[in-house]
Amino acid sequence: MRPNYIQFNTPQFRILSDKQIEELHFATLQILERTGVAFECPEAIELLGNAGANVDNPDRIKIPSYIAEQALRTAPKTITLYTREGTPAIVLNGQTGPHFGPPSAPREILDPYTRERRECYVEDVADIARLVDALPNIEWSMTGASNATLPNDYSAYGISDKVNLLQCLLNCSKPIICEANDVSSLREMIDLCSIVAGSEEKLSQKPFFGGSSEPVSPLIQGKDAVEKSLVCAEKKIPNVVYSMPMAGATTPATFPSCLAIANAEFLSQLVVLQLKNPGAPVIYGAIPSIIDMKTMIFTYGAPEMSLMVGALTELCHYYKLPMFGTAGCTDANIVDAQAGVEITYQILISALTGADLIHDIGEVYHGTAVSPELIVLVDEVIDMVRVLTSGIEINDDTLPLNLIEQVGPRGNYISEKHTLAHFRRFWAPRVFDRSAVKEESTNDCGELLKKRTLEILRTHQPKPLPEDLLRELKKVEKTWLAHAGLKEYPKKK
Repeated sequence: MRPNYIQFNTPQFRILSDKQIEELHFATLQILERTGVAFECPEAIELLGNAGANVDNPDRIKIPSYIAEQALRTAPKTITLYTREGTPAIVLNGQTGPHFGPPSAPREILDPYTRERRECYVEDVADIARLVDALPNIEWSMTGASNATLPNDYSAYGISDKVNLLQCLLNCSKPIICEANDVSSLREMIDLCSIVAGSEEKLSQKPFFGGSSEPVSPLIQGKDAVEKSLVCAEKKIPNVVYSMPMAGATTPATFPSCLAIANAEFLSQLVVLQLKNPGAPVIYGAIPSIIDMKTMIFTYGAPEMSLMVGALTELCHYYKLPMFGTAGCTDANIVDAQAGVEITYQILISALTGADLIHDIGEVYHGTAVSPELIVLVDEVIDMVRVLTSGIEINDDTLPLNLIEQVGPRGNYISEKHTLAHFRRFWAPRVFDRSAVKEESTNDCGELLKKRTLEILRTHQPKPLPEDLLRELKKVEKTWLAHAGLKEYPKKK
């Protein structure tokens, strides 16, 4: 017995104190109540007006603090995402994270065969989905809308978001968070997933599909974004709400002000969604970063981004809501030392602060391209970081004093049964080199990374959908192509 013995199962880490979190919360309430938020959606304005908000000026709708506090009370504290087959996959409650996923697939890709940058094609979307399906530390997938994953001449047809979703459904059984072009597309995407689930009611009961919506900084709730969120709220579909405030550009150039504005952007939309349907599943999100004053870019590799995402994760957990974070991306335009440093820093901070869903792994060059190789590298780094977050358990088995006494000085443990029972828990790399014999062909991490990536793409086959279901999805696909005036997808050049 160990009276009053406390054991940390994971490392302890904090960015903000309890008082700092409260100060950010109260500052946010003041912004909502005195500064106001611009709303462009008539239904949202009507809901807010009926609830007691001041809607005289749509560009400065002022939300009393009691309405925001009520929304925080009705929002679900736990959201479960399921696999395509209806098995529980991820529980989002601020306690079980982090769960990493890819970006919403930028328009361009670093070709895994040539390493050259080019436009994405439909088969690339399928490849990335199969990669996600194969990698053990990548637990969910994400698809993009009209500005992502398909060539310019194809995106113009307005079906890219639905095509991306279909490719994910065909090539990955893990949960999917989706961007949609507009409300009409979102409804079609929900219909598509309802076919897979068996009905819309079954989809809402065991959702493997979630939507997403982006407020615009500073403090703008656009019509299209809110309308999509309202559809998700109405149908009880999990929905991520995340803005991308940029310190020094769309917020003051200080971290607390950037955090408070990001929080106000989330809470103002949360209020509307809870007014629409109390208990609607909403996932807190934000990607706060800085503007690089030399280049004017929104930086994806800045250490400040991870610092602020970590701080908002702690604020989100204060609200007891699930958190949607960002990590595993880089400002580098290739997979190099810079990329390795930036993704490792981000993943470590995300793991220590405990965001639930973490997206954008594999993005390069300020979020403008995706690298399959970087996705594989991130999977390796996540695996390493899990060693840290697993902590150290101390008990009679892990601290065998009798064995230490028995072996004594000058002994070794290589042949002991205790070693046999425990050594398989040591972490083993898959793309890092530990060879004892120096061979040039195996020592290059970049080549090992490329080899593993291509091996997965060439060999991994996801669990297929039933034939009758597959035929039904293909009929829907043909309808989309026909409406767009196309017979088939564009082929890689």
